[in-house]
Amino acid sequence: MMVASAPNPQHRCPKCDAPLSAVLRHCPTCAFDVGAPNVRACRTDENLKALAARYDSSRARANASGCLKEFDAFSTLIEKQSGVVVAMTAAIARSLFDYPKQLYANYEQLVGARIRKPADPEHDRHRCAVGGVLFGSYAGSIYYGTLSLTGIGLPTYGVVHCRLRSVTIDKRTSFLETNSYKFVTDHSVVPGTSLPPGFMACWEQRHALVLAKLGDRLSVGQTESEWEAILVHSDDKDRGNDDFVEAHIYESFDRNAVEAMVLSTKRKLSKAETIDFDVAIHEFNRLKGKTR
Repeated sequence: MMVASAPNPQHRCPKCDAPLSAVLRHCPTCAFDVGAPNVRACRTDENLKALAARYDSSRARANASGCLKEFDAFSTLIEKQSGVVVAMTAAIARSLFDYPKQLYANYEQLVGARIRKPADPEHDRHRCAVGGVLFGSYAGSIYYGTLSLTGIGLPTYGVVHCRLRSVTIDKRTSFLETNSYKFVTDHSVVPGTSLPPGFMACWEQRHALVLAKLGDRLSVGQTESEWEAILVHSDDKDRGNDDFVEAHIYESFDRNAVEAMVLSTKRKLSKAETIDFDVAIHEFNRLKGKTR
């Protein structure tokens, strides 16, 4: 796998040559947009080389087991067809599509604005700690999604699944090999330790991350639907049992970023949820017919 050189990810501003913080999107000296910090973190030479090594090793094992054809086909499919799906409640989907100026809000923003209550203390501390060790001061600017080959995400996070238009997020989205909570636990990531390289990727390298993770799960004759099943796995009940590639989107999005919206079939909706979804899908279809 060829590795592109890292485009000055964190050292100096490419416009004014001032020292540049790795956690800022804009140069504090000239305000030049140097790119989303989560994406720049994936483009360091260390991470790119480690990811390429993991991908090449996985491909070599697939070749040895007779699955090279499937490996390459899956890799190409991810590169060309995969996108990010954000799962949300029907009430949130209705709010997003019913109000043109509405932006999708994450947990940190909702709690900080006192729009929702925090999770129970244990989960709230865990959530804040995980965001802190992964992203530092810009953790509140990260929005979470799932890498998917279809419009289906994780039902454990909401019954309405919105696939985002790639053009609206590709320059500000990075990917982590698995759920953030599981990742920091499995790799013993704590404050003061560096993130292990090779387990995150920018948009252009997402296929490498997927195949580095899932290459050993391939078998001869697998189909596209089987690949989606191993890419996004959920028992529909416990988030702790979900297995997926996590998408990290820097900053929010509005309803115009959504290209497809579907309803999860995993459980029956309440009357209120049905009404909320009906409003959301009506507005989505109206918007789609009007603008695209």
